[in-house]
Amino acid sequence: MDRLSPTAHPVNRLVRVAVLATALTCFHAVLAAHAAIGTPVTNAQMPTLDGGKAFALRDVQANVLVFFRPNQERSLGALREIAQCQAGFAGKSVSWIAVVSDSAPAASVAAMLRDTGFAAPVLVDRGDALYGSLGLALHPVVVIVGRDHTLAAFEPFRSVDFCSVVSVRIRLLLHEITDDELRNALAPPKSSEGGDQQVARRYYALAQALFKVANYDKALENVRRSLDRDPLAAPAHALLGQILSAQGSCADAIPAFQQALAIDGASASARQGLERCKSAR
Repeated sequence: MDRLSPTAHPVNRLVRVAVLATALTCFHAVLAAHAAIGTPVTNAQMPTLDGGKAFALRDVQANVLVFFRPNQERSLGALREIAQCQAGFAGKSVSWIAVVSDSAPAASVAAMLRDTGFAAPVLVDRGDALYGSLGLALHPVVVIVGRDHTLAAFEPFRSVDFCSVVSVRIRLLLHEITDDELRNALAPPKSSEGGDQQVARRYYALAQALFKVANYDKALENVRRSLDRDPLAAPAHALLGQILSAQGSCADAIPAFQQALAIDGASASARQGLERCKSAR
């Protein structure tokens, strides 16, 4: 008989529905679990994977702690994404730290870092003390701590735009974007224009944020996603041209600028970009 078959005894059905509801509530609670934003984070000295010792936090504007497990597919994906993020913050006031449980095999941890290209010191969290103090309940997860050693952001891994979301959160701590720009990048305002345009705006906002930190590959990926959803958006065509131009490909950038001007002849960014590319020939 089906678990929730209409022929089941009414009491049994109610019990099963209640159990299912409780399970779903617990599942969502786990996803949302973490200490409150603004919670002080203890700067403990911890053992490192190579046998030394290091503090978890440094005197920088953004401390990025990446908690992961070796031999876990989601952790593998997260580290690959974070490795791409790192390039856009080179030379900036950002510290990247990998954190693993003391139960994790050292060889597996080192192999995962090599495979993903994520370059960061690895701290060994004895008894998952740091993990527990932050109220975490899942892996992988990125925790961002400010210079004042308080919890600024918490991002569990997502298969889409993980690097982009982590990047805009870091940029807020670096004072490169405002709170409003962060909100728009994470969840653009609802509009009456329909679902595709709303999603397009989200991708466009992420592309803009990534372009500003010179993460051109990810910016290009997101602006193209935006144009797939809304091919008549002049700002997205102009941004596509700017990204291609920054990558040294004016031959590809010029048609993008021209398309932006065909849609909106007043686009200053498209006109300026087109002039720069033409003068560079």
